[in-house]
Amino acid sequence: MEKVAAEILFDKFEVINLLKKDDYTGVYLANHIYLGKKIILKTLDTDNLSDKTILERFKREAKILAMLDHPNLIKVLDFGMYKNFFYISFEYFESRNLREVIIKNNLSLNEKTSLMVQLLKALNVAHQNHIIHRDIKPENLLLNSKNELKIADFGLALIINENVLTHSSSIVGTPGYMAPEQIRGEKTSQTDLFAAGIVGYELFMGVNPFIGKDISETLNNILVFDEGKIFASLQNLPDNVRQALTNLLKKDLRDRTKSALESLKYFGVEEEIYKPILPIKQKVNFKVPLISISVVLFALFLFFGLPLISPKPVPVKFTNTDNSKENLIKTIPANQSNKISSDISKKEAKELNKPLIKKAAEIPTEKVVNVNSSTLLGRLSVECFPWAEVYIDGNKIDQTPLVDYKLTEGMHKLTFVHPDFPSYSREIKIFPNNLSTLKVNFPEMVGYLKCDIFPWGKIIINGDYKGTTPLQKPIALFPGSYQVTVENPGFNPVKKNINIIAKQTFDFKMNFESNGK
Repeated sequence: MEKVAAEILFDKFEVINLLKKDDYTGVYLANHIYLGKKIILKTLDTDNLSDKTILERFKREAKILAMLDHPNLIKVLDFGMYKNFFYISFEYFESRNLREVIIKNNLSLNEKTSLMVQLLKALNVAHQNHIIHRDIKPENLLLNSKNELKIADFGLALIINENVLTHSSSIVGTPGYMAPEQIRGEKTSQTDLFAAGIVGYELFMGVNPFIGKDISETLNNILVFDEGKIFASLQNLPDNVRQALTNLLKKDLRDRTKSALESLKYFGVEEEIYKPILPIKQKVNFKVPLISISVVLFALFLFFGLPLISPKPVPVKFTNTDNSKENLIKTIPANQSNKISSDISKKEAKELNKPLIKKAAEIPTEKVVNVNSSTLLGRLSVECFPWAEVYIDGNKIDQTPLVDYKLTEGMHKLTFVHPDFPSYSREIKIFPNNLSTLKVNFPEMVGYLKCDIFPWGKIIINGDYKGTTPLQKPIALFPGSYQVTVENPGFNPVKKNINIIAKQTFDFKMNFESNGK
């Protein structure tokens, strides 16, 4: 990671410039080779971390931003593990932060109002998806030359009902932008609204009303501030701005604005409703106990996508640009898609362990499969979340995304391989001189088996050995029926038939001693 100039990181990022570096993390401006665009690459060297929660914050930030898609939220393009490195690639947004803008104080009233509206729109989307940012402040708000705003840095964000690696009494945030209840350790989306009120006050008035000579005084100022005095200082602002900020800065949650959408109405924005990505299925409990890293890893995949209502595999989105042709996709049954084609050689399997860095010249720019001079060609574009090795007709091609592959006319079998999921196969029909696209989302397609076996046991599913408990993470399986066998040489084997449903977890608990020898 030290020598980055003109080299490729993680097989797909060509580094342009090193923006920030410390003992464990790096931030780079880079080219995404396969997407053909500039990106911001954030990396974490997981070896010898002094604080293991740093890795969990990285993973949580990647998961959260990957779920959200809004022009006022920084967008994640890709994330994953490569050997000992965790990485996130973000859209490239040429910008400066709001702190720099506030210091210059050269914005008009309309420009300031526009920034406030953009901030509230972004919070509205996050909150409707049950996500609390918990660190809204000028440094985390990015503006480009057109004063378009994006919220960045979701490293402290919390998904409601998600367990994270903090105690229920821990306090997170930046002191000068914390709500009273946040200082007391409570967790509610209204803390983000209070922080937005402080940012708005600072944007329009040029000063943070709560900053003291040290952290203790700052926190105390927030807990005991005189609302009348604060609100009186806003009297020269337009009525709608003054009312919006006044209601955002109420100390009592019962009096404060309940939602970003409610606050947007002061600015004439009536309809900003988005379909939630993360439905809450149980009563919200804001106690946040310590949990194992395996549960966090499990949560990384558990919250994506919509549940399936059938045990059949989910169809992949397939588009052919020639509407006069019939779109053909043949589903490979789940019990067959769990095995990789025997055509995949051991040599190809070893390619999964590639060097961390390789030269740009080694990256192929175009692939043509099964072509001769008289063959008609079509084009194929493939996206897969989180990523996958792609095999076409049994031959390993590359890792997703595949931007523009040329294939012969006719039927082709695609197999997607990711170490955390069962391999998945589809057949597609390629038409000459047309672009076909495939999108595969593993987390939408699988359910999970969680095994709690005492004292321990070998887990065998439909005859295939999956591991010995305790497992590091739940086993991902396509929807359907399975026979689970648990073996321990000191006891009789136990067999159980289970049914896996997409996006749900089957909890398999068993005590060999209670079953007898």
